[in-house]
Amino acid sequence: TLSGSDDEGADEGSEDGPDVTERREEVTVKLFRRLSQRPSADELKARGILRSKNRREAAAQMEETKETLSRKLSRRPTVKELREKKILIRFADYAEVVIAAEYDRKADKPWTRLKQADKAAIRRELNEFKQKEMTVHPDSAHMTRFHKP
Repeated sequence: TLSGSDDEGADEGSEDGPDVTERREEVTVKLFRRLSQRPSADELKARGILRSKNRREAAAQMEETKETLSRKLSRRPTVKELREKKILIRFADYAEVVIAAEYDRKADKPWTRLKQADKAAIRRELNEFKQKEMTVHPDSAHMTRFHKP
């Protein structure tokens, strides 16, 4: 019968080989480790990730936050008070906004157009300057970097 074949399949599935059993135990251990590292529901609520299920509590907390912020905003100092305390001395009352013309903001890179001979001449001139004209303390002269010619 159909139910008899199901029972036989169940018996065969429970008699897994040693490789399958070991693998199952490894996966169980790994899964247990991963699950134990997950933060608890209380930690998630404390971080504000998991919300409380009660809508009334959430609405009450929202109202409390609104009242707190309104109180803080009502106690903000005025511009005059800030100027008297010399906090706003560098700011203007108004900001001027103008429309800027469109222009190409890419920089000109003249060094990309130099030929190898030009680069070598620049390096040579720089090395000569460092050797003859640049004043360097005798104790740090060995640290002067010269460019390859």
